Amino acid sequence: DEALALAIQSDGKLVTAGFSQNGTQYEFALVRYSADGSLDSSFNSTGKVTTAIGTVSDRASALAIQSDGKLIAAGSSLNGAQLEFAVVRYNTDGGLDTSFNATGKVTTAIGTSAEASASALQSDGRIVVTGRSYNGSQYEIALVRYNTDGSLDTSFNTTGMVTTAIGTSDDEAFAVALQSDGKLVAAGFSQNGTQDEFALVRYNTDGSLDTSFNTTGEVTTAIGTIDDEVFAL
Repeated sequence: DEALALAIQSDGKLVTAGFSQNGTQYEFALVRYSADGSLDSSFNSTGKVTTAIGTVSDRASALAIQSDGKLIAAGSSLNGAQLEFAVVRYNTDGGLDTSFNATGKVTTAIGTSAEASASALQSDGRIVVTGRSYNGSQYEIALVRYNTDGSLDTSFNTTGMVTTAIGTSDDEAFAVALQSDGKLVAAGFSQNGTQDEFALVRYNTDGSLDTSFNTTGEVTTAIGTIDDEVFAL
């Protein structure tokens, strides 16, 4: 069992998200603790909940709390053939929220493989998830925006998805942040052919690159002489 994300509710309760190995596969796992560190038995009666999405491997790497207290866990699911972005929404009692894609779960294929690392909630309730996708020759930074019902937001790059290649090798985002004007910033790394560099990309609200940011919407920064990567933003 591994926890990869943490959020604090307005009542002081702590929620962690990650994954659990059930003996045959990895599943999304959430645990909610009371403020004193004890398991919160009002959450799925045990304080713990696991969710299988695919049949092989599901891992939550990001967690957000909606204004109504519902929990959004985002990560990746292996559908047997490829990895996909995966988002699950839980009610405050730990049950799956079936108003979200009818099942409480949604997966999104991007390229031939896609893994999510971070998420953010917009003030209007839309959900942004970022990570990487494979286009057949290299990994690119990938963003997906969902409506509150779990459907893809087609006002975002017409498909709800956008991928960005920075260098000629692999690029990946590990963090995403929302500006007050609604623009999105994704951060991670870009492989320039010899080393990984810090990489930031800024997008307009419609998913297009914001060319007021370094004229291209992208910036890379080498710090050391080998590898540099961003994990928080």
